[in-house]
Amino acid sequence: MSADLFIRSYYKDFRWLAYCLKSIERYAHGFRDVILVVPASSAQRLSWSGLGRTVTTHICDEFPDDYLGQQVTKMLADHYSDADFICHVDSDCIFRRHITPFDLISGERPIMPMVAYSALRHDKGWQRLSERFMRHAVEFDFMRRQPFVYPRWIYSSLRDYSMRVHGMSLPAYILSQPRRGFSEFNAMGAYAYYHHFRDFSWLQTDFVERDQSICRWFWSWDRISAEDQDEIASILMG
Repeated sequence: MSADLFIRSYYKDFRWLAYCLKSIERYAHGFRDVILVVPASSAQRLSWSGLGRTVTTHICDEFPDDYLGQQVTKMLADHYSDADFICHVDSDCIFRRHITPFDLISGERPIMPMVAYSALRHDKGWQRLSERFMRHAVEFDFMRRQPFVYPRWIYSSLRDYSMRVHGMSLPAYILSQPRRGFSEFNAMGAYAYYHHFRDFSWLQTDFVERDQSICRWFWSWDRISAEDQDEIASILMG
């Protein structure tokens, strides 16, 4: 069983990315590779000085709206990695404990935390977006814990679903949505739950807050404050 870590980033998140990669070096073991994908304009600003580990870097297309564009890239992750499992982590997530792929995968089934939308007060907007994509009711939110782990085969299957249901490629569907009009891992999670239930290990929780037991989940649209730096330093020294 092979598993790659996959990060889609861009230049505004590179300060966060440096910390993320340092946390991977500190805590992530047994992963075959770290795949980093950035647009060409961001690639010119990459500097790996002091990051320590080897990262396989790829260049993706430029997008007028990179919020949607980065979701397109993630839904094409199997074009960049041929691992059995692809483990997505965002640039602003910091690993906080030692993990291996076996913490994320049970047997050959990815562990998928989820929570019912009925338990959530403020995150139900993702439900509407998921239902628009799936074209049926969606009961659960699937963006509960990073990394998000999927088997390589599901990416092409999801793209086929988009063609069947929407009559357009998945990238075209994503880019046709309004800003913040798509949730890639909720779409992927809903598709997995309703169409490939037995291929995953589902972990339903009642916790409203996102699970940060593996990764501390920051918010890259905010500046890295002095408090953030102190917290990250403490994590990396743990």
